[in-house]
Amino acid sequence: MGPFVTPANAAQWKADLRYLAAQIPARHKNAFHSITRASFDDLAANLESKIPSLNVDEIVVGFMALAASIGDGHTRIAVPSNFHAYPLELYWFGDTLRVTKVSPEYRRALGAKVLEIGNVQTENAYRAVTSLIPKGENEMWLRRVSPSLLVSAEILHGLRLTPTAGAARYDFEDDGGNHFYVDFEPQELSQAENEQNWLSAESKRPLYRRHPTEPVWFDYLQDEEALYLQYNVAPTYWQLHRFTGSVLDVLDHKSVKTLIIDLRLNRGGDLTKFKWILLPQLIKRRFHQQCFACPQEISASPKLYVAIGRETYSAGLVNAVELKDQASAFLVGEPTGGRPNQYGEDRSFMLPTSHLAGFVSTRYYRLAQMDTPALMPDQTIKTTWTDFTTGEDPVLDWIIAGSKDP
Repeated sequence: MGPFVTPANAAQWKADLRYLAAQIPARHKNAFHSITRASFDDLAANLESKIPSLNVDEIVVGFMALAASIGDGHTRIAVPSNFHAYPLELYWFGDTLRVTKVSPEYRRALGAKVLEIGNVQTENAYRAVTSLIPKGENEMWLRRVSPSLLVSAEILHGLRLTPTAGAARYDFEDDGGNHFYVDFEPQELSQAENEQNWLSAESKRPLYRRHPTEPVWFDYLQDEEALYLQYNVAPTYWQLHRFTGSVLDVLDHKSVKTLIIDLRLNRGGDLTKFKWILLPQLIKRRFHQQCFACPQEISASPKLYVAIGRETYSAGLVNAVELKDQASAFLVGEPTGGRPNQYGEDRSFMLPTSHLAGFVSTRYYRLAQMDTPALMPDQTIKTTWTDFTTGEDPVLDWIIAGSKDP
């Protein structure tokens, strides 16, 4: 889809809003699963009445909030690609928001706690941006998505957290308890490639963060007799067939006492490839017989662990459920960012004048008998700020230590 285009007048904005309000229920599998039609229509009517008095950023934020009111993570208005972001990366460690990466000219902010954004306390700024994130998922998803919104120039301005989209003041506290502020200037989102020159608070990258852009990859950990497999997004069918063959070759010819499948960076994609190509082969080697419906005897080796977290979402979540239900995997990490029973398979559309990109869910997946807000790990392991700065991975460390138990 093309970049966002500012409509020329209020009438064009209103036409786009009416189009959005009509398309969501027309395209969605069940648009009013969390909000009533009357409440949704009231929100749309209220926004339309305010359009003449709102600035561009406030209108876009209003469109995003309307889509988010549907309540599932796949139904949304995307942040326009030609919006701008302040050159810092944030992450929630518990209830503390920290700067994990920053452009070199703002190096003093690296590692600091965020106290205020535009003179608004961080917790209040967080509550403001969560109005743009569907509440139908869970707290971990809010923690996952909110950091990117808290550095978006136009979003902060549209929520009236900053007086302009041209600059923002962030107030910080360093580990010595010293308070200071930094005035940031934004850059285009398309300049994200500049992040390779940013400073990072990590002293080294843990294994699971070494190849975040690779769809799938694995490493045989010889000393631990463990096969580590990271599945970030489904590759092509041919690539996955070749990858599966390589994985099976290791399982068949090397001593593998522990198989680790890491889904912590899997935000979704095609869920069928894992189910039909890789999963059956893993089950075949984990059980004495390949049977999806009948009770199965677990082989003595290898132990199977699956790492999950706040970014495990959509197809990644489905894959985690399949591994737990069909291969008796032991889940380790944080609760997932998505719900086991979820609306998904989003389909896109574009608003006629503004070219804002809309997405709606077209299917419902019921993966659990009980409707829980997240797929919960069998063993909860949280990454602390100290873990992050030292490049440690407490999830992998726990798995390796546990795999040594008889």
